[in-house]
Amino acid sequence: MKYDVKFFRTEEFQCPCCGQGQTARLLVIWLDLFRAAWGCPVRINSGFRCEKHNVEVGGAARSRHLLGCAADIAPLGNADMRSFRALTRRMFILPGWEVKEYPTFMHVAVPRDEAGRKWGGGAVMI
Repeated sequence: MKYDVKFFRTEEFQCPCCGQGQTARLLVIWLDLFRAAWGCPVRINSGFRCEKHNVEVGGAARSRHLLGCAADIAPLGNADMRSFRALTRRMFILPGWEVKEYPTFMHVAVPRDEAGRKWGGGAVMI
């Protein structure tokens, strides 16, 4: 089965300091479904992080960002953050997944074993 990613580009998930990294397919698919459910643009504040950048931003030593399995997301514009948080918690509640709330964004992550299944952009075969 083919899933067409509609709302995101690979560049949005790459490390801002070196431009490296790929993102887990499952994370991208779920974020695309989340964006469709939200109905408004979603910004990827942080996707993949190289080790250097992870240290610079105070990331955890075993952060899923290092594997391309995590993203920090935020609504664009003057969106209702309470509604954004509620939808995030509902859609990322699966076993082994992470959801963490911060004042201006949400951290979401799929299980570490998804790290080997990378998204190269565009449609995904599932």
